[in-house]
Amino acid sequence: MNSPTGEEWKQMDAVARGYDPTGFGPVLDEARTRIRRIRCQDADLHLVDSSGHPIPGLTIELEQTRSAFQWGEQLWGLDTLFRHGFADTDRVRHLTRRFTDCLNSANCLSYWTEAPRNDGPKHMEFQGEDHLDGLQAQVDWALQNGLTPKGHPIFWSLAKAYPEWLKRYPMDTQWKFIEVRVRNLVARFKGKIKLWDVINEPMWEAAPKNLPHRHWPHLETLDDICDYIVPVLRWAREEDPSAQFIVNDYGMELDPADWVIRHKDGHPVTAKSQRDRFVALFRRLREIGAAPDGLGMQAHTGTWMTPAEQHSILDEFAESGTRLHYTEFWAEDKHLHGAKLAPDLIDRLKAEYVANIMTVAFAHPAVDSFYFWGEISKSFGFKTDHNSGGIPTSSHTPTVVYERVRKLLREEWMTRETLRSDADGRVRFRGFLGDYQLRYRIAADMPAATTFTLSADTSGQRRLVLHRPRA
Repeated sequence: MNSPTGEEWKQMDAVARGYDPTGFGPVLDEARTRIRRIRCQDADLHLVDSSGHPIPGLTIELEQTRSAFQWGEQLWGLDTLFRHGFADTDRVRHLTRRFTDCLNSANCLSYWTEAPRNDGPKHMEFQGEDHLDGLQAQVDWALQNGLTPKGHPIFWSLAKAYPEWLKRYPMDTQWKFIEVRVRNLVARFKGKIKLWDVINEPMWEAAPKNLPHRHWPHLETLDDICDYIVPVLRWAREEDPSAQFIVNDYGMELDPADWVIRHKDGHPVTAKSQRDRFVALFRRLREIGAAPDGLGMQAHTGTWMTPAEQHSILDEFAESGTRLHYTEFWAEDKHLHGAKLAPDLIDRLKAEYVANIMTVAFAHPAVDSFYFWGEISKSFGFKTDHNSGGIPTSSHTPTVVYERVRKLLREEWMTRETLRSDADGRVRFRGFLGDYQLRYRIAADMPAATTFTLSADTSGQRRLVLHRPRA
């Protein structure tokens, strides 16, 4: 894939409202340098035989098999295919291959209910009908294919995600049902789902007690937000103390370019004001002993962020003292289509934009994971066919965006080395954090291998016991 030229970027900048890449070089170069510093570790391997004697002069091939950083995508389309009997089809087989060739984590979905009019991954649209088999299928698929399952969401105080039948009961009874939902969900997947979006979108939506009076944007007080986050987080932690729980929200990066958001009292609501409130919420939760494990940024941005803007925003979020997670990233491109740019140019511009976002995110020391929301699923060549009831169809042909992302994750940010041990049987290298396979030969016709993990917690010399090669 050819990167866009300077002239092609100028065509895009005319419609992208200031996204001018001519000045990005220093910021991106610094980010790439920082990636090598914070996402890599020096390794000193001591290769010995079963008697503990060093193995000098051994040629080894090192191949990283998995990144320690979580790169993922949501499974809405896969869930739809499973529920409609398409599990054993070429659609699922090709989706599986594209997914695992690129990513190492899967965002497994189960809404308490999700807009009864759509065919989303639902848990209990009708009272008493417990449907967690769909989430179970997603989790099983992820684990069977070597992917780390993430769960989304445990609780979302939004009308379309809050069952209608629940509203028939007084508030104290509603809370009993909420507790059962939280406890059952987390308990069933304890030890399998180790990362959850525990609360979805609290900064824009009403607390459960205020849902009958919901307006948008509904800016609750921090006290009212804490009043429902704290018990939900406590129930989740009681069921699985070892899992990590993220509070997740949107609309905090850049202001929409073509409209102004106002609160019901008339004052403007900006990305910056919401960002400040979100950081204040995390500080408040920490003060009362209920700190979540992660601050989740959905990063749905219409206007494109520059690398400098993105890094500055991450610094602001990091002031919360909480680890950061990109939870639902997609790259809007309507402004490019509206400008009638050539389709292949739009694809290449978008691919570079996505690569820039990923680079700045991976380079920030406070960021722990990055999940797409449909961006990579679409890039597999899958799309929703509305004439077939929402069942995803596929050409099985990956897009330019997919290939650019895969190149970053499987080539540029993975370590592969061919090395030779010194006279003391030692091999030194600097590699990305994650799992590795070390391959060597006992004889010309006899390959062998072993595995090890390179983590931020490991330093100094590591001893690996190998078969001594035949002289």
